[in-house]
Amino acid sequence: MKKLFSVLLISILLCGCMSQREDYYIFSFDDFTITPGYDNVEFMKLIFDVDLPDRLSAGETLKDQDVFFWNSYFADIDVTNQKKEEIRINEAVVSRLIFYLSNYPASVYKIGNIELSESVKENCRIFEGEYIERNGYACAFGKKSAGKNNVVILYGDIFGIDQDKLDHVEIYVE
Repeated sequence: MKKLFSVLLISILLCGCMSQREDYYIFSFDDFTITPGYDNVEFMKLIFDVDLPDRLSAGETLKDQDVFFWNSYFADIDVTNQKKEEIRINEAVVSRLIFYLSNYPASVYKIGNIELSESVKENCRIFEGEYIERNGYACAFGKKSAGKNNVVILYGDIFGIDQDKLDHVEIYVE
């Protein structure tokens, strides 16, 4: 009976320690979501077009891979093999996302369940982030997810008249 109880207790503890998608920043637009640090390439390829090699070496990261939707470029991603062996590319995790809002004009953009404002300063207030005013406006905030830093940076439009207008969103896990 003690062995059965011990095995059951260990199983419950192991299941409770596994990271959940909700532990990460989930970026949503229209009916789509991307969760850097959690979603794998196979999930991305279900909806979006990404040109990647077939396999990824142990610990390898592919940086700045273009992502397309209906033949329109709208984002860059980094994909990382977090395992100690070579894997198929579909098993690699999306470790970074840079989403260009002007390249995909959705009606609503969200991080988690919070709708993003058009103002970087307003979003920074909502997320209690650090507002940065150097060569344009940005807001950075983050949290720990599965023992790693999960960071969001909201950038203003440095080429526009209103530099506070939200231009692109970067989410990464390191």
